Amino acid sequence: MKKDLLYKAIPNIGLYTQAESAILEKLIRVSIDNIAVIQASNLKKQLNLSHTAIYSSLKTLQLKGVIEKLQSQSNSYKLNQEKLEYVIQLYKNVK
Repeated sequence: MKKDLLYKAIPNIGLYTQAESAILEKLIRVSIDNIAVIQASNLKKQLNLSHTAIYSSLKTLQLKGVIEKLQSQSNSYKLNQEKLEYVIQLYKNVK
């Protein structure tokens, strides 16, 4: 995954709110093999977002299919590689 390009693309393509963008970028940063493990309380501390903003943004990202909450491991999310590659393509097209 081209993480550096994703960090540039996510806030600039208009698909995500500011909170969703910040959370998605953080999930990408902590991910290993497209699996991110992080507690919502850590997201809140690191991103300075409200409890409501964290949970509603995580839910919205799940509904958009960008992340999937894994039931097998608590506080873990699977990043959808196909959706992230789409983000990169959109960014390249408007750049």
